[in-house]
Amino acid sequence: MINDVNNGGGGPYQDQCAMVQRIVEELELGQDSKWDMYFKFDGSSVPDNNKDDEEEQQQQQRHTQIPSQWIREGQPGSRAIKELQGLPPAGQTHRHINWFTTACNNSQEVTSIQFKALMMFVTRACDLGLVPLYDLANHHNGLINTRLATDDEGGLSMIASTAIEANEPIYNTYARGGGGSTVDVFNSYGFVEDYPQLWRWSDVDMTRLVEEDPNHAFGRYVGPNGDDQGVDGEGRGFEPNSHHYEVLVVSPTLAALHPTKSLLQVLGNWRRSIDEWKAEIEYHHATLRQSHVNAMHDSAITVLSELPTTIAEDAMTILPNERRLFEKMKKKGRVDQSKADTIQAIEYRLAFKKALKLAADVAESDKFFVDSEEL
Repeated sequence: MINDVNNGGGGPYQDQCAMVQRIVEELELGQDSKWDMYFKFDGSSVPDNNKDDEEEQQQQQRHTQIPSQWIREGQPGSRAIKELQGLPPAGQTHRHINWFTTACNNSQEVTSIQFKALMMFVTRACDLGLVPLYDLANHHNGLINTRLATDDEGGLSMIASTAIEANEPIYNTYARGGGGSTVDVFNSYGFVEDYPQLWRWSDVDMTRLVEEDPNHAFGRYVGPNGDDQGVDGEGRGFEPNSHHYEVLVVSPTLAALHPTKSLLQVLGNWRRSIDEWKAEIEYHHATLRQSHVNAMHDSAITVLSELPTTIAEDAMTILPNERRLFEKMKKKGRVDQSKADTIQAIEYRLAFKKALKLAADVAESDKFFVDSEEL
C-alpha cells in the first residue's frame, strides 16, 4: 500500500497533497521503486509524447481519459469541453488539476510527473492510499458484490457481500450512498456508470431558493399521513440527498425524482432488484410534493430545449459520424485522442439528456403528493 507517512495533521487537503507527493517520490525512483511494476501497469496518466517509438505512443493513447486530461477550452485541438454543451461538469472539468495547482503546488506549473501522480491519485486511490489489486475492481452500484473493512493496523479487506461465481467480475463502488453523482463519477473516472445512475443539476431558480432558504429541500416530502415528520413508521427518513435537482435512473424507464438519503443508502452497499426498486420508488413518490415535481419537470424541459442538439440528433447522426471518422483514422494507423475525447463527451451528454427526458416523463406520469391548496 502506498499512503501518506508522517502527515502533520494539517487537514484533508494537506493529507491529499502529501499523498500525491508520496506517489511523485516513488515515480522518481523509477525501477528502484518497489512499486515500479505497479506504476507501469497503471493506465491513468497522459501519453508520454517524448517516447521515440511512435507505435508505443499510439498504444499509450488508446485509453479513456478523464476530463482533467482533455485539452483546455480555447487551446488548439480543444473540442471535448464544448461538446458538453454546458451540462455539468462544464466549468469544472479541470477541477482536480486546478485544486492541486493551488492547494499543493503554490500555483506553480504542474510537471509531467506530478500530473501522472495526480491522475493516479484521483482515479485509483482510496482513503487509505493506493492499494494494489483492490483498485482493479470496477465500479458498479447495481451489481456491487463486495464490502470493505479496515483493521486497527491500517489494513484494508475487501469482503464478498454475496456469492461470487467463478469468472464473475468483482465490483467495488466509487460513489457510495448518493454522496457522489453520475456527474462526479464521470468527472473523476471518465465513464458514464451503468444503472443505477444519480444525475444532478441546478438552475437559476434552484440557486435562488438555496440562497433564500438553505433548508428548502426538506419541504419536498410529507409523511404517509400527509404530515411533516422526520421518518415514517418503518424508520425511513425524509432527509433530502441534496438541495439540487436529482433524478435516480434505475433503468431506461424507471426513475426516482428528488431521492432522499434513505432511498440512496443502497448505492454501493447492497443490491436491489427491479421489483424492489419499483416498490421503493412508488412509496417515495407518494411522499414527494407535486409542486417540487413540477419545478423539476420545468427545469428539465427548459434545459433540454436550450441545448443546441436533441437526443435524436446526438444518437442517430452526430455520435455515429464521430465514431465512423475516428475508426477511419484508426485504420490508417493514427489514434486521434482529441477525437476520442470528443466522442466521450458526446456519449456523456447523450446519457445526461436521456436522464433529463426521463425525469420529465416520470413527472408527468407518476403519482405524487398533492397539497390541499394545490387541488
